[in-house]
Amino acid sequence: MELAPFTPYLSNPTADSRRDIARQLIDESDASTNALRDGLLQILAMEGPTLSTRLFSLYGKKGGLERLTPRAKKRFSVALKKARGEGLVAMEQDPSVADVIALCWLPSMQRVAAREYGNRGFDHIPASELAEVMFELAAQSNASGAQLFQSMALLYGLKQLPKKAQPRLELVYREYLA
Repeated sequence: MELAPFTPYLSNPTADSRRDIARQLIDESDASTNALRDGLLQILAMEGPTLSTRLFSLYGKKGGLERLTPRAKKRFSVALKKARGEGLVAMEQDPSVADVIALCWLPSMQRVAAREYGNRGFDHIPASELAEVMFELAAQSNASGAQLFQSMALLYGLKQLPKKAQPRLELVYREYLA
């Protein structure tokens, strides 16, 4: 199986980006919400389809945020919902072990794209993308369970699965393949 390239969104926080994002998080005006929306769309254009958790984290890092506060999550959610209401973003719920997470993509994109691992962790790869890779590998080798997960690690260029990957992969297997 050949995976499509994964192009990560990279940014270096600057004094200006920190100041701009801080203002956007504090100011609840339409202009600030639109600026947040546009920033999220820029990231989504590069990395989509992606999970809302990764989308918010990447935008926060652009503003120098190490951890997202509840206020930041709320403002990002408002901007994302606005983009969805304007038809700029398509969304659906992504199966998750703990939280409710949205899978987000631009309407011009395919909802599922089997891509290289890149700089993402398994918790930031959409379940539908993991399921597509699992399905293809299972069809090629008749593998299942731990053997299938190890095949995924090798395909992604990893020597072994990260410890935190197991629950996510088991959930995806149950939701899509079992």
